[in-house]
Amino acid sequence: MKKLTSQNKKHLLSSSQKSLRNRIKRESKVYIAAPQTNQPKTGFQYGERYKVPLSFTKIIAPENFNLQAEHADKVIKFISEIKRCGQRGENVNIKLENSINIGEGAIAMLLSVLDELHRKNILISGVKPKSVSDRDILEKSGFFKFLSGHVDKKNLKTKNTILRTGGTSQTHVDLSDEIKKANSTVWGTSGRNPPLRGSVFEMMRNSHDHAFKNEESVIWHFAISHDDEKKEVKFSFVDNGKGIIKTFTEGFLSKFLNLFTDNRDLLETAFKDGINSRTGLSWRGKGLPTIYENYQDKYFRNLVVITNDVYLDFDRKIQKKLSVPFSGTYYFWSLDVTCTKACY
Repeated sequence: MKKLTSQNKKHLLSSSQKSLRNRIKRESKVYIAAPQTNQPKTGFQYGERYKVPLSFTKIIAPENFNLQAEHADKVIKFISEIKRCGQRGENVNIKLENSINIGEGAIAMLLSVLDELHRKNILISGVKPKSVSDRDILEKSGFFKFLSGHVDKKNLKTKNTILRTGGTSQTHVDLSDEIKKANSTVWGTSGRNPPLRGSVFEMMRNSHDHAFKNEESVIWHFAISHDDEKKEVKFSFVDNGKGIIKTFTEGFLSKFLNLFTDNRDLLETAFKDGINSRTGLSWRGKGLPTIYENYQDKYFRNLVVITNDVYLDFDRKIQKKLSVPFSGTYYFWSLDVTCTKACY
C-alpha cells in the first residue's frame, strides 16, 4: 500500500470533517413556518430553517407598501436593503406588520427579490400585516405559492396568481389561460387578447434578450389580480436583471448619451418614439414602442415603468428620478371596461 503524504493526510482530514459537518447539518434541518414570531398565523417563511440558532437581520417595510409615485422611493429603498443583506450572506426577517395600502405590484417586486435570495441559499422569514384587509390582499395575491405560511380559509379560493419563469411553468399556456380569465372578469367573455398577450411577451423577450447575462439566469415574476366588483384586472411584471437603461448605456447607446437630457428622457424616448428617432440608428429593439402603442390604443391603462433610477407613470404624466435605483425592470398596468375591447 502506498504511503500517504502529509498533503494526502490533510486532504483526508479536511474531507472527513466536511462530511461530518454536512451530516450534522442535514440531521438538524426542520421545515416550519415563521419560527421568529409568537403569532404563527401571521408569519411566513421562504427556505429551510434549522434547529440550531441562526441570526436574522430584521428589515422593516415602509408603512405605505405600494409603488405609486408618492411611495415608490421608500419601497425600492426597502427592496435594495433586502438585496444588500443577501449579498452579505445575511438571513433576513421581513417585518410587514405595520404596512398598509398593500399594492399587488409591491408584492410582486418583494417576491422577486426574495426568490433571488432564496436561490443563493439565504433564509427568509417574515410577519404579515396586522391590518386584516391588507393581510387578505397579501394572502390572495399568489405570494404563498412560493413561501410557507398560513393562508386563511376565506383567501384560498381566488383567481389571483403569480407566474414565474423556470421550473415546471409552461409560460405560453399559463399566460394564455390567465389572459382569458382577465377578459372574463372585465367583459364576461373568455377569449384571447392579442395586444395584451403581445405586450407581455415583449416584456418577457426583453428580459430574456437583454436583462441577464445568460439564459439560465433569466428570472421574472408576473402577477395578476382580479376585482370582480370593479370589473378590473391589475398586472405586474418584474425582473431583477440589469434594467432597461443600464442595458442601453452599456451597449450600443454608450456613444450617443449626449443626445438625451438624462435617463428619464432616454427611457421615455425609447417607449414613445424608439431610440432610432433620436440617434438615426437602425434599432432592433421594437418591444418598448410596441408596448407603448398598445397602451396608446387603450388596450390597457395605468402604465407604470420603473427601471434603474427612473420612474414613469404614463397616465399621471409623472417622470421622476428615484433616490435609490432599482436593479431590474418593473411594469404595472390595468384592464377594465374603459379599455378598448380585444376579446376573441
